This record gives sequence, C-alpha cells and structure tokens, in this order.
Amino acid sequence: MAATHKQSAYEYIKEKLIRGALSAGDRLSPAALAREIGTSHIPVREAISQLCSEGLVVQRPHRGAFVRQPDRREVAELMGLRKVLECNAAAWAARRITGSELDELAAHVKQMRVLRGRIREAEARGRRLPLDQWGPVDVAFHRVLWEAAGNQQVIKVIEDTNIMVRMFGYRTDYPLDWPKMAAFYAGNYRVHRDVYLAVRQHDPKKARRAMAAHMRRTRKNLLARFDWLLQQRESGARGATIPV
Repeated sequence: MAATHKQSAYEYIKEKLIRGALSAGDRLSPAALAREIGTSHIPVREAISQLCSEGLVVQRPHRGAFVRQPDRREVAELMGLRKVLECNAAAWAARRITGSELDELAAHVKQMRVLRGRIREAEARGRRLPLDQWGPVDVAFHRVLWEAAGNQQVIKVIEDTNIMVRMFGYRTDYPLDWPKMAAFYAGNYRVHRDVYLAVRQHDPKKARRAMAAHMRRTRKNLLARFDWLLQQRESGARGATIPV
C-alpha cells in the first residue's frame, strides 16, 4: 500500500512537470502536494526523493526541494535529442497510426485552433490570455504520436527529455519585445497542424520534415526565453526566476 501511495505521488508530480504546471526553480512543498493528492507527507517525500535521484529535482540545504534548473548548454542538448526522437516518432506514426488515433490527433489540432482564436480575441480586448490552457493540449497531441509510433522505450526517453525542456515551454513571463502572443501561438498552431496533415497522409518523410520545423521553432523560442530570464537574474530584475 505504501509503495502504491508513493507511486501515485510520483506520477502526480511528474505529470505536473510534463504539463509545465511546475517550472524550473519552483519549490516543491510536500505539505501542499500531499493536500492536492490526498495522501500523507511520507509518500510525497519519497516521490520527491526519487525525482531527485532522476535529476529532475534538487534538494537545497535548509530550503527544501526545487525543480532543477538546467543550464543553457543542457537545454540546447536536450532540444537536439528531442528533435531526433520526435522526428523519428512522427515518421513511425505516419506509417502505423490508426483511424482512432488520427481522430484524437485531429481533435487536439481543433482545440489548438480554438485556443488560437481565444488568445487572439483576449489580446485584442486587453483581457487575460488563456495561455495555461495550451500546455495540456500540446502534451496530448505529442502523446498520440508517441503511442502511434509504437516504441515504448522511445516514449519513456521522450517523456523524460520533455520534462526538462517544457519547464520553459509554458511560462508566461515573456520578454517585452517579443511578438504579440496571438501571433506567437498562431505559429504554434501552424507547426502542429502541419505535422498532423503529414501524418494523416501517411507520409513519413513529410511528417519528419514537419516535425523538424516544429522542433527548430521550439528550440529557438526556448533558448531566447532562457537568455531573457538569465538577463533578468543578472540585472537583479524583480521576479527573475532562474536560481543560482
């Protein structure tokens, strides 16, 4: 039973990392997490310890556990690895994907299109942008491709790699001189749509090219955000999020 509680806590926290609900530098509160999960502190602490052993979380003396902050070189290397894995997965999925999986993929693309419209409308009206809704749809889209590719070992490696890069993927503290968010997310929608269309055509080469374009865009944006956050920290800007 104790092992089951620990595994549940581990999967809960890891899912939050994958979805971007926890970002690099965020503190993990065992008490808060235990309340969210509905369990005691012990399995949560054991789950955090396991995440520490996997390199996703770090323990700081007298301060607690924090989501690990990769350095710029590591982010770039992880994106290089992710590009290889995601492009292969897209190509494999184009060969193997079933009708029901294509329906799932189409549904996620439709959700992205709807969110693109909501973000554009909110920006035009000066309202809060629903950016936090994008992450779960994005993750779900890619998971359909990974499952369709049919290689469980690759799925595990991709998920572990994605945890690190997605810590930056859904932040809302963008550089002030970046393009408007409506245009930014319109671009995000287009690269996902292009991957879907290639997979739907069962064209492995086209799917690989479309995913490569998606990964190039992601790498560029992640590194730009990393550099901006680092500048904020070095300049002593209030709210900087990259820890020492």
